[in-house]
Amino acid sequence: MENKKKPKQFLEKPQYPGGTKALREFIKSHLQYPEDAMEQRIEGVVTVAYQVTDEGEIENPTVIKGLCPSCDAEAVRLVKMLKYGKAHNRGVRLKSNCKVNISFKLAPTEPVKMAISYTTTPSKPKTKKQPRPKGEGGSYTISF
Repeated sequence: MENKKKPKQFLEKPQYPGGTKALREFIKSHLQYPEDAMEQRIEGVVTVAYQVTDEGEIENPTVIKGLCPSCDAEAVRLVKMLKYGKAHNRGVRLKSNCKVNISFKLAPTEPVKMAISYTTTPSKPKTKKQPRPKGEGGSYTISF
């Protein structure tokens, strides 16, 4: 019977405290949608690459896939705010390369409700002897 063991990693990478789920929550809670992107209804994903030192500091954030200049700047601002945990590697200084996707998605807007109303008036008979046709005149409302 073979003994299957996982190989030990020689170097440990810095981890975000709380893992990936905590990282997503941090981004979601600190994201400030740029006003110009909101006015133009721009949505999409910005991919940012960065390095994490063995002390957990962020260095060299770079936009790999951009959306618009204001969204790119907001994504870089968010990445610079990140703080990773320290990695203890027996005195070896290590920089880890990481990537994160930051989604810019607008909340759905309420559909605009429209109402059209009009009133019709009966036409006058051409001669006095003709009676008015029934069903003419009234008001109508159409809602969407």
